[in-house]
Amino acid sequence: MNKNLESLYKPVQYLGAKTRTLDTIVSECRRLHKKESYVVDLFSGSSLVSQALYLNKIPVISNDVMKFCSDMSACLLNVEKTNDSLSLLKEAIKGVSLCQIDSDFIEPFKDYIDNEERLIRAKDLNGLKDLYSQLPVISNEAIEPSEQVKYIREHFGKEAFNSVPLITNYYSGSYFGIKQSIRLDALRCYIEQNYIVNHDSWVYTALLTALYSTLSTIVHSAGKHFAQPIGITDFDKNKITNIRLFENRSYDVDALFIGFLKEIFAKTGNLKTLQPCISTCNNVQDECFAILLEDKNISVIYADPPYTAQQYSRFYHIPEVVRYYKYPQLQQHRGHITQGLYPDGKFKSDFCSKTKAKEAFRTVFNLVKKTQCSFVLSYSESKKDATGNERMVTRNDILSIAEEFIPNYKSKQLRFDFDYKQLNSSAKVVHDKEDKEFLIIFEKR
Repeated sequence: MNKNLESLYKPVQYLGAKTRTLDTIVSECRRLHKKESYVVDLFSGSSLVSQALYLNKIPVISNDVMKFCSDMSACLLNVEKTNDSLSLLKEAIKGVSLCQIDSDFIEPFKDYIDNEERLIRAKDLNGLKDLYSQLPVISNEAIEPSEQVKYIREHFGKEAFNSVPLITNYYSGSYFGIKQSIRLDALRCYIEQNYIVNHDSWVYTALLTALYSTLSTIVHSAGKHFAQPIGITDFDKNKITNIRLFENRSYDVDALFIGFLKEIFAKTGNLKTLQPCISTCNNVQDECFAILLEDKNISVIYADPPYTAQQYSRFYHIPEVVRYYKYPQLQQHRGHITQGLYPDGKFKSDFCSKTKAKEAFRTVFNLVKKTQCSFVLSYSESKKDATGNERMVTRNDILSIAEEFIPNYKSKQLRFDFDYKQLNSSAKVVHDKEDKEFLIIFEKR
């Protein structure tokens, strides 16, 4: 791997991250990149590709439909960084240990916090399960709603800053510990207040990125994403999920957060590019995104869209909720809140729909045609159609659409010799299938 890529900051565990293919992606983009032009990363995700391009002194326009992803790119590409930003970040780090939420909001959880700490030290699974079953959170339909839950139900869609703590009332006892959730709420409010005082956009995204890293580290879910919390289903202390429960609940939120901030500080402090990078939050199918690119000099578009029915908004709904920090109304199934605690009305990508994916790809190829740039596309192919990860479009579909929009482009395909990670639960994984990753390059003649 290019030595510059050792400086990458991996902010969260992210499905489909292109760690193993970065060298080739960067190599192809560098070959096609023209001086004083941008490379557009259409689906930036955890920002690894955008960072890798940036570290190779290629100006990047990084885009994702999820705001928390846009924050991570803005931070790690030094977007809107000023001469004062690093000193302001140092000051922000000093204030972390002092930030608190109103004690009145903590009071109803105080006994639960103390008991949780005792049960974690004792590795008492039975006690923890019983404790969490009594916790007055919004998803606990077996108990009378608390005053805080009643307040939330009357204020769906409203901001939670300096009010009833959102993370604690939604995700404590499931995705995170109770004390951890209180601290996460305190940090989120601190980040907002810091921005109100200092008005430094880069420091804001740096603080948020460190918070997302903290969420990803301590979350108790399979694969460290947020599709569903892992419940306590038995009391075997040697079961791997129970071992991990105690590990995840034992993390010190403040220590992690400060550690991530220091790492971000170290890895971004001296980075410069030939021209400023841009981080945007848009659906690539929206006309406003095409308009945003109209006056930009673009030589390459890189895309790593989703290919299966698995919606990324399902796997990363919690950092997105934490970003906006507004009380979400939770999705219900058969009259009950879902185990994943998904917000109602979360974004659904057309790329994940069998009936809409081809048209979504036409939008991307039309963007390439309008921009008159080269196009680098990551693709993963499923050899067996009968898998939970069946592709919404085939490679032949993509090549046909390319022929429709950019018939004069020269194309080539590079195949990687490792398997594509399945998103299914272990019970549904097809063990004999061979999904392969490709890079398809459409070069403007």
